[in-house]
Amino acid sequence: MNYTQLAEASATLIHNPGIQARAVLSAVYVDVDPDDDRTVKISFGPGQRPGETRVDFTLLDVRKAALDTLTGTVHDAADITWYAKKALFEVIDVWYKPAA
Repeated sequence: MNYTQLAEASATLIHNPGIQARAVLSAVYVDVDPDDDRTVKISFGPGQRPGETRVDFTLLDVRKAALDTLTGTVHDAADITWYAKKALFEVIDVWYKPAA
């Protein structure tokens, strides 16, 4: 599995006018809200078993220190970029709750 290509494909799939996504090596950095200094980092790597890819979602503060992390495993036969995009929007719902 080429994790750099996976990150590039995921960034392309996620990037839109409202969400800025850029691939750096085997990770994708996503700026969800221009008024919020936090960034979501999606990183790809080998899973614990052959045929699996580990996907980590980490919420980073302005200094790029980790605030929270969610880890998942996807079978390599699955559409990993689709999984990454779907899971990203799920963590956005949790990490970027609107102010009450």
